[in-house]
Amino acid sequence: MSDETPRTDILHKIISIRNMSRVIPIISNSFRLEQIFRDEKKITDQIAWKPDEDEEELTVDEQLTKIWAKQVKYPMSDDHNLARVAQYYQVEQEGSNLAKEEYLEFLSSLFLEIHSDEKGFEETVRGIKREIQTRPFAEIVQMLKYPKFPEGTNDPLTTLADLPFPIYITTSYHDFLERALEKANKTPRTQMIFWEDSGDFDVLRNQEPDPSLDPITNPVVYHLFGMEKEPGSIVLSEDDYLKFLVTVVSDTDTQNPIVPNGLKRALSSSHLLLLGYHLKDWDFRVLFRFILNYRSNRKGELAKKGIFILLKPKGSDPHLLDYLKQYFGLKQFEIEWDSTESFAQKLWDVWKGQQP
Repeated sequence: MSDETPRTDILHKIISIRNMSRVIPIISNSFRLEQIFRDEKKITDQIAWKPDEDEEELTVDEQLTKIWAKQVKYPMSDDHNLARVAQYYQVEQEGSNLAKEEYLEFLSSLFLEIHSDEKGFEETVRGIKREIQTRPFAEIVQMLKYPKFPEGTNDPLTTLADLPFPIYITTSYHDFLERALEKANKTPRTQMIFWEDSGDFDVLRNQEPDPSLDPITNPVVYHLFGMEKEPGSIVLSEDDYLKFLVTVVSDTDTQNPIVPNGLKRALSSSHLLLLGYHLKDWDFRVLFRFILNYRSNRKGELAKKGIFILLKPKGSDPHLLDYLKQYFGLKQFEIEWDSTESFAQKLWDVWKGQQP
């Protein structure tokens, strides 16, 4: 068995839990972006630079950041680091919300520019461009029927939505997951963490999901790092990530907590399945510290094991791979070297094979 193939016992362990009710998938922001912008040539054609030899391993998210960095005239060399580019632009704009709004508009504008000559969608693209500020990125992507997958390949987000998970967690700013759940004939209930002080958010902050609803047909979707419909809620820059972490970890209000009590319980008592993350990204680093905050009980024992799906870096030193397995093992997480798309399909196949 190759290292890239998830171990059968891992897959069976996930689905053997009754109704999979104690497994929570946690899906990254870059997961969908990498599928939408998977044609790297179309990305690099939008700008003057071509990847240098040492840039060949840049993720799609990092390539997108380089384009935005050029647009906002980011002056430093780490122009693939979204949190730092956003930090610079927030300072330049003397306010974080404008920088976040412009980043969201950048994604939409770039997507439309890349697909401006898409056969059969020329008029649609022109129409969207006229009202780009009023249409969310996820809606624009859906209107052009993206992301596209090779024939015979299933959309991994749709596959995850079809599985009977009662809770989904995501660090995405967009409602791609909700749209996939609706396609699976489910009615998702969206929840956000309002880490940033705002009177406008206070009314929504303490709304817990209705426990009387069927959690399988009405799963809860927790957006940890905000949503595009409320740009002020988005965690984007270095300052945002640090403030988010300090705010949620230091919150001691048991009556009106920043992090919903239901989410705290889920993080502390469930098997977590981390999908689509990259070790060096800010969203993973802050997410992981956030998770660990709720994973130890009063006796200092760690909670149920989690699984981190990670694509093995090319040419990795075996000592590095051993170190990563040891590090995450100490935190009660197992690493599976596989792509998220491949793992989701294998998980579906095993689950489907066990149905009567």
